[in-house]
Amino acid sequence: MTFFFWKDPAYIRIRPYFHGWVRPYRGKLIGGILLGFVASAMTSGVPLVLKQLIDRIFTEKNTHFLFILPFSFFLLFALKGLAVFYQNYLLRIAALQMVNDVRKTLFSHLVSLPMGYYGREGTGSLMGRVTYDAERLQSGVANTLRDLVQQGFTIVGVLGSMIVMSPRLTLFLMVMLPAVLIPIRKTGKKLKTLSRRTQESFGDVNQHLSETLSSIRLIKGVVSEELEKEKFKAFSDEFVGAQIKTAKYSNLLSPIMETLGALAAGIAVWAGGYAVIKGTLSFGTLVGFIAAAQMLYQPIKGFAGAQADIQQSLAAAERIVDILAVPEERVTSPGAKTITALREGIEFRHISFAYPGTESSALDDVSLSIPAGSFVALVGASGSGKSTLANLLPRFYEPTKGEILWDGMPLSEIAPASLRSVIGFVTQDVVLMNQSIRDNLLYGLTREVPEEELIAAARTAYAHDFISALPKGYDTRVGERGIFLSGGEKQRLALARVVLRDPSLLVLDEATSALDSESEWVVQKALESVMKGRTTIAIAHRLTTIRQAQTVFVLEKGRLIESGSHEELMRTDSRYKSFILHLMRTGEMVPEEIL
Repeated sequence: MTFFFWKDPAYIRIRPYFHGWVRPYRGKLIGGILLGFVASAMTSGVPLVLKQLIDRIFTEKNTHFLFILPFSFFLLFALKGLAVFYQNYLLRIAALQMVNDVRKTLFSHLVSLPMGYYGREGTGSLMGRVTYDAERLQSGVANTLRDLVQQGFTIVGVLGSMIVMSPRLTLFLMVMLPAVLIPIRKTGKKLKTLSRRTQESFGDVNQHLSETLSSIRLIKGVVSEELEKEKFKAFSDEFVGAQIKTAKYSNLLSPIMETLGALAAGIAVWAGGYAVIKGTLSFGTLVGFIAAAQMLYQPIKGFAGAQADIQQSLAAAERIVDILAVPEERVTSPGAKTITALREGIEFRHISFAYPGTESSALDDVSLSIPAGSFVALVGASGSGKSTLANLLPRFYEPTKGEILWDGMPLSEIAPASLRSVIGFVTQDVVLMNQSIRDNLLYGLTREVPEEELIAAARTAYAHDFISALPKGYDTRVGERGIFLSGGEKQRLALARVVLRDPSLLVLDEATSALDSESEWVVQKALESVMKGRTTIAIAHRLTTIRQAQTVFVLEKGRLIESGSHEELMRTDSRYKSFILHLMRTGEMVPEEIL
């Protein structure tokens, strides 16, 4: 049943996590529960005091009680007010601190998940779980626990008062209990389904918003603003529709409870009035009993609302646990080795790989060697497996078959954190934070970097001159994703960042493919400077980069089909030559580059 939420499969699933979340704050939670008991006890005493008021003062004309009972009322409500205040305060603090811990744990877990997970989950959905679901969980802990405890104790206390006053009338009213429980149970089940749908819809809204804002230049460039508005409208309308249905079922209990409360009062008046006429019940007892019956309405309504909140909170907690249950990437495995440089070379042995959730292979039985200190190029059409091969090196993904050796050591035996510290990536899509140039250059470094070293790195990457010309120099903010900088400037910042990290292996993933000829020339000069003394793997369509490679590996549909220097491959009837000539015909390479 809905009432016994601890038997709910959803709660059983989240219980190990939930117990860990609440353990640090159990003192505050227990204090809130005890204060809820005090508040309920004060509420439960009101009908008994009212009974005495009528019987002793108005029926027996006892003036002694005329002074005692008003003070009793004052004391009851004053103690109840203090108890309710401190109960709400303690539970609110506990909920805020607990959910803050959950949010930090969730974020920490998210950034520790393997790359494959992010291909399956949208950014907006994940953002929704960190924000909306965590907020829903906070409301559940603070408000639901308060209502369950206080209203539950109040129901028991008021029923106790009713039994004391008239066991027969109390038993008479208890026959209505199933009529109260059935709608609560059915509404709770419906709310759980609706709550999960609402939270998923919120994730869709977040996802679309995130994608739109991060792609605003493309959207404006192809004039698709109206299309994106329509998409957002559809997602937002679905979210609001789910919220409206949730609100419908959440508020459905109120009129049911009011109707049942009126019916209970009517039954009490009819049965109690008959007993008063017969002389088997005092008038004060009848008034106190009717007051108690009416006082049951609010706590039962609150208790029913708490059951609805529980289902919404369980749905939110389940979505959070869905993430926490995903195994983290093992950054430091037991017995994993650390490395400081590439000394001999890298060898790919019969590597095959398929992305999670896909049937086709991105790589199929690829074998190749890259000597330390060499410069090699990976060439092929889009989807041939070039970037996939490079992404296996830092262990963003693990090969489906085969193994990769680093100085003769399998990558699986090297700690990913150590491995990534000696690999530098420069991609076509440079990632910059909305911070200063200085912060972006130093991002990820744990050591102190002197100003002269920072400037030297920028000079090596041909970035110092344009940085110095900016209004605040190295302290100039670059904007969201570096929007205030040109493509060439962003690439040079990425190269300067690599210089500061000083990796042994440099991976260039189409680093100049999106640049104009002038920017490319500057970046190419910067690349030549940065590549000195480093093993370099270039993924490129630009022949200016490919021709410098000592070895060109040609990939097609995930397979390595040929290799050799540019000159060697151009002298034969190779697929590489066909590929280059095709790029020339389509205008992606100018004829002068071939000569």
